[in-house]
Amino acid sequence: MGSRTSHAPRRSSLGYRRNRAARITPKPRAWPAYNGQPKLLGFLGIKAGMSQLSYIEDRRQSHLANREVTVACTVIETPPIVVYGLRGYAKTPYGLSISADLFSSEYKEELRRRVKTPKKYDFEKAKKNFEAKLPEMVEIRAIVHTQPYLTGIGTKTPSISEIKIGCNSPSEGFEYGLSLLGKEVMIRDVFKAGEFADVIAVTKGKGFQGPVKRHGIKILQHKSKGTKRGVGSIGPWHPARTMWTVPRHGQMGFHTRTEYNKRIMQIGSDGKEIIPDGGFINYGEVKNNYVLLKGSIPGSKKRTVFLRKPMRKTPQQEKEPQITYISRKSQQG
Repeated sequence: MGSRTSHAPRRSSLGYRRNRAARITPKPRAWPAYNGQPKLLGFLGIKAGMSQLSYIEDRRQSHLANREVTVACTVIETPPIVVYGLRGYAKTPYGLSISADLFSSEYKEELRRRVKTPKKYDFEKAKKNFEAKLPEMVEIRAIVHTQPYLTGIGTKTPSISEIKIGCNSPSEGFEYGLSLLGKEVMIRDVFKAGEFADVIAVTKGKGFQGPVKRHGIKILQHKSKGTKRGVGSIGPWHPARTMWTVPRHGQMGFHTRTEYNKRIMQIGSDGKEIIPDGGFINYGEVKNNYVLLKGSIPGSKKRTVFLRKPMRKTPQQEKEPQITYISRKSQQG
């Protein structure tokens, strides 16, 4: 038996799960540490498309510092979200466990498309129960829903998610949550231009694919026995099983992914400032508040994305960039 005369690194990464996302609305698995005035640590938006802008480079270490540069940017439409409930979590040996819930007595009519709302709800009784269990709570989250019917994407069913309330104590977070209960929250209440955010989204689905496309392995020579678009050997005789590290066919795309430290270039309220002639392809016009993020993000158009306060150290000082130009050139050729 001969041995191979050249070395090649293994293909594909073993650090990602490649199964289908459990839900199309992304769900954060962790939250950043926070000290300060009570505040929501995230927001939900809808991906509209991509554009490009020019701004004055403000990174001092960059070789293009103080010069005008053009970069790609992602447009996220951010209609107001509605806080319709609060949820408290207590710490147990098995992790966080729901301690108590408190819901608003008034609902948007469109929320009934997603959840079954109670006909009679004793708000005062639920509030007293929540306050009684407050000492055992370690985390307070706001239960929010989006308002896609304010956009032009053609859907009325809202998405529901939990957003942690950043606070110094659960009691402080509860009082802040009570002030938001049943009200709308704007993107400017959570983020500002120049900040960094983590973007959590579900990637484009590509269906069932082979190992060449899914993992990027080499196509074998045309005289290979059995297969060309596959690995030469899927494992030894002993142990008589295929290891999980072997590149195999399976689901590709529609995975939940997180991109860290995406810079917010601009937060605006008038979509006419950024809409290209003819609107965004496969989306249309931006009718609500919007966010411009530097670079690209996962997911397809019209898909809900989650903006979270950054978990990692930000790469530069947070200050509003000086934008000189936003492209409005037609994307329809």
